Amino acid sequence: MTTQVELLPADVFAGVWNKSGSLEEAATKVKEMVGGRAPRWAVLARATAMRKAGADLKRFPIGDK
Repeated sequence: MTTQVELLPADVFAGVWNKSGSLEEAATKVKEMVGGRAPRWAVLARATAMRKAGADLKRFPIGDK
């Protein structure tokens, strides 16, 4: 399954992520920006992959929706 989350440039994704107050807020904003498929799990997966690659992304509390 392909989502459109990957189509968002990394710097734009990071800005949205870091300005959001929760995972749910970040997922909603990303979905609006890509205008397509952007499930919550895909947004979280992209953030995790970017962190592993060295991106400075804030962490939301565990259990955050």
